[in-house]
Amino acid sequence: FYLGKLIEYDEAQKIFSNPASKQTEDYITGRFG
Repeated sequence: FYLGKLIEYDEAQKIFSNPASKQTEDYITGRFG
């Protein structure tokens, strides 16, 4: 979620290995805030 909106939804393995959203990738790699 980002500002109350769902950004990406999928199986955890897919999200962590190949996220579709740049925002998701930034979050899981620590590039946010």
